[in-house]
Amino acid sequence: MALIDDGIEALKALLSCVHSDGYFEAHAYIEEKNEAKLKKLCLSELTPGMLLLATDKGRNFDNEGRKLGRYACMSPLFKQDGKFDQNRACDAVLIRKVSAGCELFYIELKSDNPSGFAGQFKSTQAFMGYVLYLVDLFCNIKLEIKRERYIVFHTDSKNATHRGKKQKTRFSPKDANTAESPMKFCVRNNDTIRCTEFF
Repeated sequence: MALIDDGIEALKALLSCVHSDGYFEAHAYIEEKNEAKLKKLCLSELTPGMLLLATDKGRNFDNEGRKLGRYACMSPLFKQDGKFDQNRACDAVLIRKVSAGCELFYIELKSDNPSGFAGQFKSTQAFMGYVLYLVDLFCNIKLEIKRERYIVFHTDSKNATHRGKKQKTRFSPKDANTAESPMKFCVRNNDTIRCTEFF
C-alpha cells in the first residue's frame, strides 16, 4: 500500500470522479447534458487544497468507462428501483481543505423554480461520509467535516439580469443551510461564479 500523508491526495487516489484540482486549475466548468436551461457554469478562484468532484457524471459510468444510462447508480450494490434516493447525486461537490479537516459544498444546477434537490443532496452527503471514512480507514488520515453547505444555482424564468444570492424574507443565521433549504443563487447560462461567493 502506497503511503499518502495528505487528505486531498488520498481523495484523488480513491475517487474516479475528480473533475478539477485547484492545485492545477483556477477555473472549472460544471455542465448539464440534458434539456436544462442552465447547461454550463464556471467556478473560478479554485486554489490548492480544493477538489471539484463530478458526482452526478461519475455515477453514469462503470469502471471500464461504459455509460450506464438508466442504470446510473452510486453503487452497484444498491437496488435501482427508484423507491428511495440512494442512487441520486448532486451535480458536483467542492471540497476545500482547512487546517482541522475539510469543508464540503454540495452544488446542484437547476432551471427557473428549483425543486427536487433534497434527495440528491442527502445521497451525495452520505456518499461523502463513506469516502471520508475510507480515507481514515485505508490512508490513516482523519478529514473531519468542519462545515457543509448546500448550494443551488438556478436560472430565472425571464432570463433577467438579476443575479446573485436569493435573499430570504426572514432572518436566518448564516449557518442555517440544509439539503431541504439550500443557499440559492440566480444565474444565467455560462456565468462565472467565484468560489468565495458561497464560502
